[in-house]
Amino acid sequence: MTDHASLEPWTSFWRPWIAASLAPQQLWQSINSGWSFGNVIVNENNSSAPQTEQAILAEESYGRQIGKLLDAVDALVKRQPDWERTEAYSEVAELKGRVDRVKHAMALKRIDQLRRDLDMLRDSADAADRTQYETSMAALRGLLSPSPPGTPKPPR
Repeated sequence: MTDHASLEPWTSFWRPWIAASLAPQQLWQSINSGWSFGNVIVNENNSSAPQTEQAILAEESYGRQIGKLLDAVDALVKRQPDWERTEAYSEVAELKGRVDRVKHAMALKRIDQLRRDLDMLRDSADAADRTQYETSMAALRGLLSPSPPGTPKPPR
């Protein structure tokens, strides 16, 4: 009897379990030379400089970039005397209005969430949470108090 023959009952026992295993049987992975952000995949097939795009996106999100462009285009459109009668111009203004309504609704949701978070800290049995509540409230009061004219706004 060879060494392999003595292992045969065990091999036939484990083979179905190994085949049904969720773990990979081979540990290799192809290299993705691009990157993805949500549903957007950027690689050398759709960008001449994917690393540059990634660096820009790290500084300014697509939403922020598009939002600034939409603000500028909307301002230029509304300078045109016929903007309300030109379909493409009025569509830009309508798009800007829809985006602004979403931003407004999300701001209200964030304020509601902030209120709930502050309530949780205020009502907590943990002294550190209550201290954080007092610190946060003092900072908010500072932001809400009127600033003298000409005072620059704090950075966001």
